[in-house]
Amino acid sequence: MMGLVQFVSLCAFASAALALSTDGSFEPANFNITAALIANGISPEAIPDTQTLNERSSLGTCTVACRSLKTIFGSSRLLNQGSTGYTNFTGAYWSAQQNSVRPGCVFTPTKAVEVSTAVLISRLTQCPFAVKGGGHAAFAGSSSIEGGITIALQNFKRIEPSADGKTVDIGPGNRWLDVYQTLEPQGLNAVGGRIFSVGVPGLILGGGISFFSNKHGWACDNVESYELVTASGKILTVSYTSYPDLYWALRGGGNNFGVVTNFKLTAYPQGKMWGGGRVYTNASFSAALDAIYNFATTGSPTDPEAAQFISFGYEQGFGPLASAQLEYGKPIANAPVFADFNAIPSVQSTTAIQYQSNITITLNGGVPDGARETYWDASFKADRHLFTFLVDTFYALLPAVVDAAGLLPTISIQPITAGQLVGMQKNGGNALGLDPAGGPYFIMNMASMWTDPADDVRVLKFHADVLERVKVEAQKRGLDNDFIYQNYASQFQDVFSSYGKDNQKRLVAVSRKYDPKQVFQKLQPGYFKLEGGAPNPDML
Repeated sequence: MMGLVQFVSLCAFASAALALSTDGSFEPANFNITAALIANGISPEAIPDTQTLNERSSLGTCTVACRSLKTIFGSSRLLNQGSTGYTNFTGAYWSAQQNSVRPGCVFTPTKAVEVSTAVLISRLTQCPFAVKGGGHAAFAGSSSIEGGITIALQNFKRIEPSADGKTVDIGPGNRWLDVYQTLEPQGLNAVGGRIFSVGVPGLILGGGISFFSNKHGWACDNVESYELVTASGKILTVSYTSYPDLYWALRGGGNNFGVVTNFKLTAYPQGKMWGGGRVYTNASFSAALDAIYNFATTGSPTDPEAAQFISFGYEQGFGPLASAQLEYGKPIANAPVFADFNAIPSVQSTTAIQYQSNITITLNGGVPDGARETYWDASFKADRHLFTFLVDTFYALLPAVVDAAGLLPTISIQPITAGQLVGMQKNGGNALGLDPAGGPYFIMNMASMWTDPADDVRVLKFHADVLERVKVEAQKRGLDNDFIYQNYASQFQDVFSSYGKDNQKRLVAVSRKYDPKQVFQKLQPGYFKLEGGAPNPDML
């Protein structure tokens, strides 16, 4: 417990520290974490005493941190190991790999100042932490942490359009289905995810491809402002005009700059649209590749309402199959931009005039959570020969894993159209490093789910081998592009070096300006960091 003199002194320091927020230094060199906690309204008696913290190290820094959070906020905000709530939480991640992680405790804040306090407690005790939005990442530790504090944003459920309908405030505890089903009755939409269960924060902070990206850019290009909890516990409203460098960095910079507790997105008028999927057998693969190539290069510029991508996979009992996802922003069926696909006989179709929310449910395919998952990607210049090469390579190498238990492997071609590249330039551009002059590009995304951990090594090697062969072919033909899309990347890929040297240096500079102690690089070690390469550089 602190003495009265120490408490009064720290209160004075807290006032002085807050005053510093208006001058040139974001976090002063003499920043005092305890004073910042007091400024957040935390009782000194609840704050771990740094003088005796080392003496209690036998408990473990994270035990001290979790106990402090329980003292401050009560047991209802904390999920501890052994409780039903903890078990339900850790078992509810999208992938089995994420489900295997066991944090020391799970903290469930309800407002930004509580997130601020959790970050400061982590700094004070040096207990590492992770932040979970939707938890829709494949590899372990992406949004949870072994033995540390997982800050779960599930209570941040705000979805509130402005009075004029031009913006919408969205909390990071939402999934995109929540957003769409709230906005659709009001005739509104926001640029967001294409699968209903994906969380809001991860998608936006990694870039965020949408059905409406050909018209408006990616999700990160449609953020008016972010409410951000920084490493010093300060809560900022970050926009193009208030903190332009930080605003740029958040557009693709991932979890490296703070915890976003609210996204103010541009809202657009939207009713029903047309869209869905069409399934083709291998007899139609060549025609389908022609169709997606034509859209990527010449079709998409003619109609900004259109979106297309195509996936190739293998299903036991059916063999090779392709699924084209076709969307149109207006309630018009089979618009001329889809003429190439309309000419190809499909064995199944879900295309219809419907709400976006319905399309995102159907696109998920009813696949349950909890399987083993891996995602990989690379980007290239759009090229018809390379499309055939990557599909052929995928099927040529597939026999090495086709008998893996529960395996559902896919490889997708997702165009980065000229319209998307134009949309990315809004408000100073984003951090992704995609040059419009070099486009159009496409993302080759590989994804597999399976059930037996004994198959992990060969499944991962299959993805690595396909990627390597396609990269070599692309390099031979002058089609390679460095960019790796963060939201599809594996733990064996280095995302931020793929943004280009200048952008990576700029991101690091922004990080060091607003987080001089590198809290979000060191104490929050999970997912993709700005420097140091891939999260796990040694695959096998």
